[in-house]
Amino acid sequence: MKILLIGKNGQVGWELQRSLSTLGDVVAVDYFDKELCGDLTNLEGIAQTVRTVRPDVVVNAAAHTAVDKA
Repeated sequence: MKILLIGKNGQVGWELQRSLSTLGDVVAVDYFDKELCGDLTNLEGIAQTVRTVRPDVVVNAAAHTAVDKA
């Protein structure tokens, strides 16, 4: 199974990379990635990432840090 994980560098994303790796091939991206887009504000970029990776499952672990200051 191929899993696309968006938000790889947060606390949840980091743990999900480890736990999901037992289920299949994990392709993890985040906002700063250059090769594959992990920026959820860039809808076309995310769509291209999904077309490129062709995942069976997409997991969204992206979040805003310090929400009270957002």
